[in-house]
Amino acid sequence: MKRPIQVVALTDVLRDAWEGYLLRCREATVFHRLAWCDAVESAYGHRPLHRLAMRDGEVVGVLPMMLVRSRLVGRVIVSVPYATYGGILAEDADAADALLAEAKQLCTEHDVNYLELRQKDATHFDLPTNDRYDTFRCELPADPAEILPAIPKKGRAACRKGLARCEVVFGREHLDAIYDLYAYTMRRLGSPNYSKRLFLALAERFGEDCVCELVLLHGKPVAGVMSFVFRDELTAYFSGSLPAATAVCASNAMYLTLQQTCVERGLGVFDFNRTRRDNPGPHAFKRHMGFTPEPLHYK
Repeated sequence: MKRPIQVVALTDVLRDAWEGYLLRCREATVFHRLAWCDAVESAYGHRPLHRLAMRDGEVVGVLPMMLVRSRLVGRVIVSVPYATYGGILAEDADAADALLAEAKQLCTEHDVNYLELRQKDATHFDLPTNDRYDTFRCELPADPAEILPAIPKKGRAACRKGLARCEVVFGREHLDAIYDLYAYTMRRLGSPNYSKRLFLALAERFGEDCVCELVLLHGKPVAGVMSFVFRDELTAYFSGSLPAATAVCASNAMYLTLQQTCVERGLGVFDFNRTRRDNPGPHAFKRHMGFTPEPLHYK
């Protein structure tokens, strides 16, 4: 008979146990790391409400949550803010159900408008689902030279054009330029951009697992992306580009080179991040780069 589940709040004493559980859990993502939530708290002041499921003193599940106060949606609890993935990680249904029950109780205590669980994988929860997003992931080959031939013909030609016209560079010293490109792109699309404080906080906490890539055209930045590594995966996350980048296929060269760098670093999975299905341009771009969309299971 399984022992009962106890749900407890995260404390400093339990931080190592949390991170250790992520290393054991196949479904864990970079956004479940405490480094991500710590950076969000530092940049925005959102209150952490993280919970662990324990059985016989061992961690059998985690749920990172933050209380977010927004002028747009009011007071909400999100797992995880400013992230692609999040939600409940658990070894079995009992642990998952216990964490969900705790999350619902916290919603009542804090009088929130809703709870958002950014689940990457399907769950047994009987909850409404937001099915607007697809994610794009692929396993990487052992040899970086195998990446370009695997890209469909149209994308392959664009990659070659981008490599011929542009210079690709890596390094944390490019963070400011990447942020400027990201902020410009978000404004051009009519969307709010995240604070630079978040960029700086994430870069500080992730260290070498924060990868900054910049594309130069005639020595000037035209495209850039900030990515994060967890275990053997890299997630390409914050990105931006100038209109001039399109004509020279700068983004194609950027993501090809990033995948090649992943292989050289010994990583096995490239995560191209989520895209809304009703956003045809980015959705098509990722497909033309050889990625297959997979539905997300936000609750």
